[in-house]
Amino acid sequence: MSRLRHKRFSLGVGSDDLSVVDAASMRLLTSLPLAEYLPGAASPATADWTPSIEAVLAQANVPEGGDLTLTVADAWARYFMLTVPAGVGSLSELRMLAAGRFETLFGTAPEGWQLAADWKASGRTLVCALPARLVEVVQVVAEASNWRVRSIQPYALRLLELFHKQVPDACWLCCFASRGMVALLVSGGEVQHVRRFPFAKAPDAAALSAMLEAEVLRAGLEMPTQLCALGVLPEMPVDGRVGSMRLVLPQGPKLARARPGQTSESVSLAMQGALA
Repeated sequence: MSRLRHKRFSLGVGSDDLSVVDAASMRLLTSLPLAEYLPGAASPATADWTPSIEAVLAQANVPEGGDLTLTVADAWARYFMLTVPAGVGSLSELRMLAAGRFETLFGTAPEGWQLAADWKASGRTLVCALPARLVEVVQVVAEASNWRVRSIQPYALRLLELFHKQVPDACWLCCFASRGMVALLVSGGEVQHVRRFPFAKAPDAAALSAMLEAEVLRAGLEMPTQLCALGVLPEMPVDGRVGSMRLVLPQGPKLARARPGQTSESVSLAMQGALA
């Protein structure tokens, strides 16, 4: 007997709105503004995400549900690097270290945040935190309405997962969204540094180069010779250079092409998630 394949859908959680896309047709099913449905939005870790998730899935008008991929704007996430000291012997120790690092960097306890990483016993590892209540609400609402959650990821990690084979072993990897950029410094094929740069308007090539050079100096690292750009790309230089760096633009069928201002943030997130 052949197994029934579930229809796939993608939910984008932007800074200001939410959208659901049919993954097969890439058709937008619904969008709604977050301001009307997210009590306590100024504090993402304690905000009540239930009304917004319930509303957008109900408005999608898919009574039979389906497989759901969730992509969250990087504005809702927290990224940082964890340096693992010698002698760490368990995953629980690593999580405790990450929780302490989170509190040091962001000035608040990690309660209310779900920390995830490719945990390693040595070296440096990239840690990402998402509001725990958002993750929990999506799971609970989905189970109550015939949805099956395939994955929940912030935007930059979604892009990194989709295009990691095209990312150079040494580069600045810049993941652009309509409201900011996550810059990951890659060396030896591993992420060594991360910072999110919020902006209302994407920087031009000169400003981008200056931002990244300043960040390298601040962190005491070395400037790479390549810049790999993904996401909702601003205008890129025609000469293929960003300052001293060669510009690398990954290609392929998993690239959701969007330009700043053309679509809402949540739609671009949902479109990219649909290709996961």
